[in-house]
Amino acid sequence: MTNRKHKTTIIKHIALSLLILFLLWIATDLIVSNTLITTSKHSVQSDKITSEVRLVVITDLHQKSFGKDNARLIKKVKQQNPDLILTVGDLIEKNADSDEACAYLEELISSLSEIAPVYSCLGNQERYSTYRQMYEVAMTSAGAKLLELSTEEVSVNGSKIRLGGLSYYRTWDEEANTYMQDFVSKNCDSFTLLLCHHPELYLWGIRDYSFDLMVSGHTHGGMIRLPFVGALHAPEQGRFPKYAGGFYDVGTGHLAVCKGLGSSPEYVPRFHNPPEIMVIDLL
Repeated sequence: MTNRKHKTTIIKHIALSLLILFLLWIATDLIVSNTLITTSKHSVQSDKITSEVRLVVITDLHQKSFGKDNARLIKKVKQQNPDLILTVGDLIEKNADSDEACAYLEELISSLSEIAPVYSCLGNQERYSTYRQMYEVAMTSAGAKLLELSTEEVSVNGSKIRLGGLSYYRTWDEEANTYMQDFVSKNCDSFTLLLCHHPELYLWGIRDYSFDLMVSGHTHGGMIRLPFVGALHAPEQGRFPKYAGGFYDVGTGHLAVCKGLGSSPEYVPRFHNPPEIMVIDLL
């Protein structure tokens, strides 16, 4: 009887220890997934690139700050030595105080612009806000080149890059289709790089156009990721999304989906999914 009680006590202690370790893992992962900035690195080889170009992608901050005035984020970006910085939407919260959001955008973009030229597209948070025009002015006045159904030809380290951007797309949207036709029609010797916040729009029709690289965000990496499983859910893609975060060879080009840096209030906190900036080397 005594031996049975002793074994039961040992089993209870082991179970309690395992529970404590599990809870510690959960707590630690939650802290890391909402504070530590990580860097994912990818590369694209193209005959159109004559000399290496480094891109840094930032998305989905949702007005989160990593240190005072985002000092930790700015330092992290600067350490990557980018030639171009791409912001692909949801830098602010749609329902935030407009003055605070504008101040946030001005500070962020101004600091990034001191590192490298900044090119941006809008996300759903900016696009559907009552103060959209204010945010656009704040970004452009701080130094960003906002690409909304517009194109910019640049030369970086001797390589010609054709940058384009659109905030949304539907196959029946004549304006968006006219823009995409124009964007890909002049890509003879320039590397074509499209900024679009929503990766699912690639699947919904943008993939019908041939270009070299599309850079997106929106998914937050799926918010909750599990070991050996990956992302559980992403907006518009549903459960176990295929394009929740990473770099994909999609046949006619590449799709880069940055997991982003923040989380939106209506969602649960990030888990097993630390904030990310994406580095892409064009070779």
